[in-house]
Amino acid sequence: MSKKRTKINVGAIQLFSAPDNPGENLERAITYMELLIEKGVDLILLPEMFNTGYGTSKEILNSAMDIFDETIESLSAVADFNDVAIVGGIPRKSGNVFYNSTVVVLPYNEPLFYNKTHLFRKEKEVFKPGQSLLVFNYLGVEFGIFMCYEVGFPEIARTLAKRGTQVFLAPFAFGKERERIYEIATRARAIENGSFLMTANQIEKGSEMEYLGKSRIISPDGNLLADAGNAEGIIWATLNLAKVNTYRYTEQGTSHGYFANFREDLYE
Repeated sequence: MSKKRTKINVGAIQLFSAPDNPGENLERAITYMELLIEKGVDLILLPEMFNTGYGTSKEILNSAMDIFDETIESLSAVADFNDVAIVGGIPRKSGNVFYNSTVVVLPYNEPLFYNKTHLFRKEKEVFKPGQSLLVFNYLGVEFGIFMCYEVGFPEIARTLAKRGTQVFLAPFAFGKERERIYEIATRARAIENGSFLMTANQIEKGSEMEYLGKSRIISPDGNLLADAGNAEGIIWATLNLAKVNTYRYTEQGTSHGYFANFREDLYE
């Protein structure tokens, strides 16, 4: 069993992922990973569909198949050489179906996949929804994943938290037109669960929408530890994991203690 950490260094990459150039998207992502590694991060988060650009066209699905192996091999090489975990959204094909997935690459381990369970708009026409949630342990810290649109389903975040998640990892390709939802929901999921929350979002105009950016790292009290604004680049922060128990179970100062007073009997 991994020894529990009291602090962990994390970073996120905000990226413009061009739908017509997956190879360049992957190369730029690796360049930003190297910058975060220089900052001493233990885990790196990338946006939803970071290698292909977000979309549901045949071109993007074909690109997903063409670059899948190279993406996994590249992320694994960076993870192994630098002892860093890498988490990012990539579309993938399994059997005869496509999933909008998040890959978890831990050093010297086979990749794990979370398949987006709640699909949005045209996603429902080409992707199969996933059937399970994912919590994983790295360096003694429990991480749970949800993707983009799923920020609006508080049941996902609460279930992940009840399964031990201390840090939510959320790859995004979130539309600029829905900025108010993003602003409120990302903070809400962190506050109501007493958890840290990281997002990595795409920026600029893609094939189906203009993306918001504003990748962020949020503390359990809802405050922003880092915000990427509207430019491509990186953010990073040190997470004090002791705050998770404080904000879940104590009722002093700014701490809300929601988990200490949760009425399980009402929700059976």
